Amino acid sequence: MLKSHGWSVRQLARAAGVSDAHLSRVLRGVNYKRASGDLARRVALALGLPEDYFPEYREAFVIDRIRTTSSLREQLYKRLRR
Repeated sequence: MLKSHGWSVRQLARAAGVSDAHLSRVLRGVNYKRASGDLARRVALALGLPEDYFPEYREAFVIDRIRTTSSLREQLYKRLRR
């Protein structure tokens, strides 16, 4: 994906405001590194994509809403238990 946009890992890391070493580890999955919702959002915006382009961002958004909205959490729990 980076090459199709003409970006190197170093360039993308700088545009996203993270170290190139960190972004490289996340992209390679080293030490079980995964992209946080915030990192996914930053990378998407750096690439000119919508902030919710990557599923990691959407997942983090949903989890945050579930954690902070008890009624939503209970509703979802009841629905999934069926």
